[in-house]
Amino acid sequence: MKTAFKVAGVLLALALAFALAGCKKAPAKDLVMMHDKGGNPNYQPFYEAAGQAAKEKIGIGFTPTPYPTTDVFISAVRAALPTKEAPDLFTWWSTYRMKDLIDQGLVAETTDLWDKHKDEYSQGLRDAFTFDGKVYGFGYVVEYWGVWYNKQVFAANNLEVPTTWDEFNQVCAALKAKGIAPMAQTVQGRWPTFILFEEMVARESPDLYVELCEGKAKYSDPRVKKAFGVWAELIRKGYFTDPSTDLFSDVPRLFNQGKVAMVPCGSWYLTVLTSNGVAEENLGIFIMPPHNPDSGKLAILEASPILISKNAPNLGSAKKVADWWMGPEGNAFFAKQVNQYPPNSKADTSFLPAVKVELRQMLVGENYRILNRFWEATPTPICEQAVDKFAEFILNPGSVDKVLADLDKIADEYWAKNK
Repeated sequence: MKTAFKVAGVLLALALAFALAGCKKAPAKDLVMMHDKGGNPNYQPFYEAAGQAAKEKIGIGFTPTPYPTTDVFISAVRAALPTKEAPDLFTWWSTYRMKDLIDQGLVAETTDLWDKHKDEYSQGLRDAFTFDGKVYGFGYVVEYWGVWYNKQVFAANNLEVPTTWDEFNQVCAALKAKGIAPMAQTVQGRWPTFILFEEMVARESPDLYVELCEGKAKYSDPRVKKAFGVWAELIRKGYFTDPSTDLFSDVPRLFNQGKVAMVPCGSWYLTVLTSNGVAEENLGIFIMPPHNPDSGKLAILEASPILISKNAPNLGSAKKVADWWMGPEGNAFFAKQVNQYPPNSKADTSFLPAVKVELRQMLVGENYRILNRFWEATPTPICEQAVDKFAEFILNPGSVDKVLADLDKIADEYWAKNK
């Protein structure tokens, strides 16, 4: 036990050292922005350009401090936030992922900025950043989750984009018969295990998915078990890559080689694929068809926020940068670099690749119901344990009853303490 405490203490000290060292690297005139995208994909050049653009436009810039992995980044931010060395700005995740930092009084309020830009943002997006009537942080990109597919592989095998569950299964069967892995699925990195979970449950019933995330339904609900059964059948049929395949280092290569045909992931994955040599013209994306037709048309949304530290050394300047970034010009500047959707409704989107323009037009034009991503839609203490249970299921689909019982226990314990 003493050894475990010592190890935990060393990790915390290292995280704080990384955070403080990163904060001191910035020039005195620049703010500090910490982010977790210093690995693959590497967004450091994009954040650097945004910091320079802000400096040119409003006279205040920022220096981004990158972290290569999410876990090290989270530890570093949490270690720095309560101190005088807190970063002025830092990337994070929305909704429940923000809540514990807000409850601890570590995040500065931005309600005034949202009020100033109220005609430029949807109420639904504002709600994802709102707690007890107060708004925190701001969105700098939003993405939708679908299924990326290799157009060359589909064409070579005379396959069409599936619009029903039967067609989807037929596509998977045809691909497997040709020795091509139909879909990518992994337990590497932990968090990707929720991708198929949210797809399966939401496409059983979107209302059930929301109720499950908010503690109003049980994981042992027969409808949840049914959704897991559909997922298990896909696994048993061999429609996925080996679960040890990494989403960032392995899948793009296999996709480019025509060895895996589809990747369920966020629309931001376009940048991961193209930066690894996949030609943009070979990429398409569709929304996974529902295995329960009654679930209707729906898509998963991921909103990416930047938060301002309550203890920011330059709080006033940080809010000025946020104001610029929330505006149409600043919002489009960063989104354009990474080919992602700017959340500001008045921001330019003409730069987006045609495949992403078509996706958004379909979602809006056909009135798709938009659901929050599981990573943000359910409380973090539940999610952090749930992804390991999803991994357990992926590795052994026969463990479904135990997995669902364990998930019930995890959720029940949390909600009992957090009504």
